[in-house]
Amino acid sequence: MSFIAFSEQYKPTLEACLQKTLHFELSDPRYLLANAMRYSVMAPGKRIRPLLALAVFQLFSSDIDRILPLACAVELIHVYSLIHDDLPAMDDDDYRRGQLTCHKKFGEDIAVLAGDTLNTYAFELLAQELPRYYSLEKTLHVIREFAQALGILGMAGGQVLDLKSPEAERDVDYLETTHRLKTGVLLKTCIVLPAYLEDASATERAYLAQFGEHLGMLFQIVDDILDVVGSQDELGKSIQKDIAQNKLTYVSYWGLDKARSLAQAEADAALVCLDAIRPRSSAVLEDLIGYLTQRTS
Repeated sequence: MSFIAFSEQYKPTLEACLQKTLHFELSDPRYLLANAMRYSVMAPGKRIRPLLALAVFQLFSSDIDRILPLACAVELIHVYSLIHDDLPAMDDDDYRRGQLTCHKKFGEDIAVLAGDTLNTYAFELLAQELPRYYSLEKTLHVIREFAQALGILGMAGGQVLDLKSPEAERDVDYLETTHRLKTGVLLKTCIVLPAYLEDASATERAYLAQFGEHLGMLFQIVDDILDVVGSQDELGKSIQKDIAQNKLTYVSYWGLDKARSLAQAEADAALVCLDAIRPRSSAVLEDLIGYLTQRTS
């Protein structure tokens, strides 16, 4: 099955789960916060991260109800990061997923709180729902690994490196560390945690972790390329922001041609990792590599 066909099959399930998760009965001013959360989460998105969690899960089990809490939590976290990324103090963007950013629609105060609440709500969801299917020991492990992926050793730390890259330290190691933490760690988590929950072997988890690292780097390199050559209509967000903000990216450091070749190298390495876990390997995951390599949005 292609990744697009997989998305068409399972994305409605994810959307319904997210809608249910974000249903609040509020008549006081907190409804503004709930509306901002729903506005941002339910904006038209590709849902790559939760779909990735589902695809990896299906290497080991077909009972997708068991993985939906993690898949939805991943999307809540991703959207929280987008809301905060777009704030004037960060990347200062007006559009996301083809619509006004959260702070442009609801104001900076509500946008900050919407991001904060999605962050905490993701952990509430994991703590409440995962024990229905998995042991408390596994639930705690997932929450700990998930938190670490988002903190100073993960996504938030990568954002700081991205925002504050000193001219004197702009070398390839700094670039790779920034990308690995800013984007790669969360994508890797979407891959490793479903395998852990379903008792994948240590060897399978190791190869899937490597697959996640290469997929994360591929995603971010292509993102850097699209910021230069992409279309705002297709991307649903402003383009050439990295150039305007003098960001350290694969394109600014290596140039377009080299960045494209490095993206392909990451795609090839990701395929090698999938080959290593056969016969569990999935056509959906293989096709996803090509989808991310060639994406225009």
